[in-house]
Amino acid sequence: MIGGLRFALARARAAATPLLTLGVVSALAALLLVAVAGLIGTVETREARSALAAATGDRGRIVLTLDAGVSADEAADAAADSVADAGAAGALAIAADDGAVVLTPDLDRITGAQAVGLVDGLAGLRDAVEEATGDRPQESGGLRDTLAELSDGLEARRGPTAVALGLLGLLTAVVVGAVALESVRARESETRLLRARGARRRDLVWLAALESVIVAVVGGLAGAFLGVLVAGVWGAAPASPLMPPVVAAGIAAVVATVVAVATARGAERGSARARAVADIGLIVLLAVVTALAVWQFVQSGTPVVERGDGGSTLDPLVAVAPALALGLAALIAVALATPIARAIGAAFAPGRSVSPATPLRLASRRPARHALSITVVAFAIGTITVAGAYQASLTALGDAPEALRVGADLKVGTIPEDVAAADVAAVGAPDAAMLARPMSAQGADQRIPILAVQAPQLGAVMLDADGTIDPAALGAELTLPETSAALEGDAFSLTLVAPPGEPVEFDGEFIPQGSPAFNGRATVVSSAGAVATFGFSNADLSVIEDDDGNTFTDLDVRDEETFTFELPSDDEWSLAALAIAYHPLGHVPGGGEIAEVTSGGVDVDLTEFRPAAGTPGVVEVTDAGIAFAPEASEGQPYSQAVAAGIPTAVPTVITAQLAASLSLEVGDSIALEVIKPEFEADFEIVDVIPVLPGSTTGEGMLVDLGTISTASPFDVVPTQVWLSTDDPGATAAAVSEEFPQTVTIVADPRSAENAAGTAAAFFLAAAGAVVLAVVVLVLRRTRSRADSRELALFAVMGLGRRRASRLRAQEDLFAVAMGAVGGIAAGAATAWLIVAPLVRAAYGSVPESYPIVLRADPLVLVLAILAAVAVFAVIVATVQAPARLAPLMREDE
Repeated sequence: MIGGLRFALARARAAATPLLTLGVVSALAALLLVAVAGLIGTVETREARSALAAATGDRGRIVLTLDAGVSADEAADAAADSVADAGAAGALAIAADDGAVVLTPDLDRITGAQAVGLVDGLAGLRDAVEEATGDRPQESGGLRDTLAELSDGLEARRGPTAVALGLLGLLTAVVVGAVALESVRARESETRLLRARGARRRDLVWLAALESVIVAVVGGLAGAFLGVLVAGVWGAAPASPLMPPVVAAGIAAVVATVVAVATARGAERGSARARAVADIGLIVLLAVVTALAVWQFVQSGTPVVERGDGGSTLDPLVAVAPALALGLAALIAVALATPIARAIGAAFAPGRSVSPATPLRLASRRPARHALSITVVAFAIGTITVAGAYQASLTALGDAPEALRVGADLKVGTIPEDVAAADVAAVGAPDAAMLARPMSAQGADQRIPILAVQAPQLGAVMLDADGTIDPAALGAELTLPETSAALEGDAFSLTLVAPPGEPVEFDGEFIPQGSPAFNGRATVVSSAGAVATFGFSNADLSVIEDDDGNTFTDLDVRDEETFTFELPSDDEWSLAALAIAYHPLGHVPGGGEIAEVTSGGVDVDLTEFRPAAGTPGVVEVTDAGIAFAPEASEGQPYSQAVAAGIPTAVPTVITAQLAASLSLEVGDSIALEVIKPEFEADFEIVDVIPVLPGSTTGEGMLVDLGTISTASPFDVVPTQVWLSTDDPGATAAAVSEEFPQTVTIVADPRSAENAAGTAAAFFLAAAGAVVLAVVVLVLRRTRSRADSRELALFAVMGLGRRRASRLRAQEDLFAVAMGAVGGIAAGAATAWLIVAPLVRAAYGSVPESYPIVLRADPLVLVLAILAAVAVFAVIVATVQAPARLAPLMREDE
């Protein structure tokens, strides 16, 4: 070392002020980083505890059942060791009881990080117990699945928080590096003198870097431990013990790099042109790196990206992309400050007043002096803008993504075959109900989701996806129209005629077969579009027992029977379709006829009926009615006749992304093979929408349940009920109590709460950015000897102390203004780029087709920006000329 230890200490004492400043700023930077990271961990911990508290029953525990003779206490100790190895010691309560070990979350101790680590840690739980006891236990309970679902949400939301930390981290690095640079500038003459006296540049670099790193490490550790205390007081999750040394090491690395490069460059007077070229090259490199990071961010939409093994990982380059974009924008603001200052100064040049032309000229001639001020102000204002836009976008979205997943206030699914969906819809007295049947069709290279619903009820039940769609208008487009076969009365009747089949010859003798057994259905449609289906049959099934106790079924078939059906009241109805199929237990072939259809004493006109598109068998309109010759095939398909007003192709609403993949637009038709039940039908596109509520991916086709029933040779039975209600929780409880076999789905309010929790990271980053900007401006306000001499010169030359101070304040206010304008522009551009995908990532399950619009609360955002700018302006405007001018003026003598 040059001069030994005593020389190094003396040299440090001579630069005590910049080194002390470096230590304080390092402590503040570490405090901000650790405190923000700790509070983000607290948000994750609260989310984890809330989710685990809601996991009741088997979903909230793991039970290890042991064989007889195996020590439960020994197994419990092995389980505890396995949990501790996963980094989650104390996170689970482990109890041994009657040959079993039960593991449940300890809601007072488990953290978000532990919940994520336990997903993989619990995978080896049985192996650990087997190794300790020699017996492999049986494992039951769904705690690991619950933790996996929780982990997916936490991992997804770490994307936005990583971006917020990236914004604060990059600004921290800039500020710490700039403060470290001051100690190098204070020793520039000394460094060159030592170099001229034979000191090696390498020794100078090591000496400067070592003393700066020591100060930065001490300050960083002190600030980091203080940040741990702050996070512990205000947070629910203790900070990791590795956090302080990691943060201190990062700050030290920044300081060492800046000091080493600056000392190496300042040890000798190099070519100004070469330095300019090097600086331009560095800016170009930063622009290239920023462009690459932003491109990767656009591709992924979040820093949390999927690994090759299916897991997820955090891409640091993507995480710092927004911060790099703000940094590049700040550099652009610095570069534009000079020409803008010159242009404004030229506009004021005709005036003879010192102000404002002189401050602008000074600012234009020394941009390096204001580069740091412009940068930190632009960063702070840009971060405030991004945070405000992110919060406003989350608030505007609210519960909409989760409600989109459900599709209605409440959805009841997995309705058993022996339960009528209409009975489920009546439970709990909902405001409105809609029956639905999720289906799918086989496309050219993909499965196409189809949602069949009662179209007239769409406006009353389906949610509008935050105004993205108009369910009432969609219902009007899909509703089945009235037909010309009007039903005049409150009921209608029809006669099913089943002529006996041809006798069968057996051993030269003709044996009569009787009449074929049929199932029939009649479909009616109201003037409001409601559809009702009535079933009938000319065969009754009975069970007969013989004298030996054996039982067999007997089918009583009638060759002619008249059926009467009561129509729902308060509406006008018309006949839409008539259909006949063979009875599943019938064995006599033959045809049937539906005749004498009357309503209100008036015959219903069937002459305009026609065979349904693609219907199996033969359908023919006769003078007496409609004759059917059904097809005898698996499933007993219906041969169906439809009225003239029934569309031949099913009117369909399709999502935009799916329509694009199928090259469809409004007016096009497509033939699809529907799966379960299996049939072919034509679908006509009548509208294209951005997203379909209630579907898994937000993509699919929406059709009317009644219309698709007229196109299907099989019954399309509703398997879901969508409900509109002011109290979904109470209605769900009533449905679950009445029909425990069903599954009720309600929008989870924690989804929006968990997503909103990520906004805290951006608020903390914005607050930290403002604090760092204030620190930098305060330090810049403390003038060096050269600055003091310049103020003294202005004062002595006739301006006086007050006008000289005002001159300097106006120059610095211009830098603040440039930073504020650049920050607003950069923040708006960055928000436009990153907010929508980050909001989507924060919710975790928003379909790609769901539009997320960038929102902002102009009043709140403007007030926040004005408050920050006002604080910055007050700091730079309070500069004062030195009290004693004469000693400063004689320093060069």
